[in-house]
Amino acid sequence: MPELPEIEIIRRELFPSLVKVRIVGLEIADNKIQIRSEDILNKTIIDLIRKGKYLFVIFNDRSSLLFHLGMTGSLIYTKKREILRFQRARIATAQGFISFCDARRFGKMKFLIESEREKVLQSLGLDPFFPEYTWDNFIRLLINKNLPVKNFLMNQNWISGIGNIYSSEILFLSKVHPEKRVNKLTIKEKKSLFESIPQVLNQAIQCEGTTIRDYQRTNGTRGFFQNCLKVYDREGKPCLVCGTPIERIKLAQRSTYFCPHCQKK
Repeated sequence: MPELPEIEIIRRELFPSLVKVRIVGLEIADNKIQIRSEDILNKTIIDLIRKGKYLFVIFNDRSSLLFHLGMTGSLIYTKKREILRFQRARIATAQGFISFCDARRFGKMKFLIESEREKVLQSLGLDPFFPEYTWDNFIRLLINKNLPVKNFLMNQNWISGIGNIYSSEILFLSKVHPEKRVNKLTIKEKKSLFESIPQVLNQAIQCEGTTIRDYQRTNGTRGFFQNCLKVYDREGKPCLVCGTPIERIKLAQRSTYFCPHCQKK
């Protein structure tokens, strides 16, 4: 599933091709997407913003398109009109085409007026790359949380953008066991978590994201942070720090990877 780093990469790659460009056409191939051509036709894109795993294409009248890529979604930019695999929608601009492709069809593409967009933004938790991500705000989130820290990291109402891959990597860097209860974390562990979250996410952005199976950049190429993963999807392989075999457990029905030596419970 594309997480914060992948959506930020997509935003950065699309920005120079879309901003100040006019929408000239819309084709919908999936009736789950309820957008009318008149909602966006002839509007000019003025900005692309991201919060957590959501991407918003902002128009000159302050309305927007919301994209959430779900498990298998991607946004592909081409200069020419192309038929792409698993294509659910295609937007034509004055300079090229954006195709929303999604094999499992869990992703979202919605038209929002400004007030609807603000409601979505306000519903999301702290974004690790926003100014609001401060030590004081982070500590405040941890108060009275009696649940595994892995589950806390993945709750989009508290911290937005972290999914299954990066939560495992963040906890490894922090040396925190994924099952440890949030209300049992030491100050040192809290500080390590606070610093590790943006550090891991930024490393993934620098590596163009993680392609385990479906994620692809806007030009159709793969990311390569999967080559840098320390614990995720490495069950039974030696820890890159201490050599102990990586273990896998289920938390909230999701596979969770950790080193039992580096991340003591």
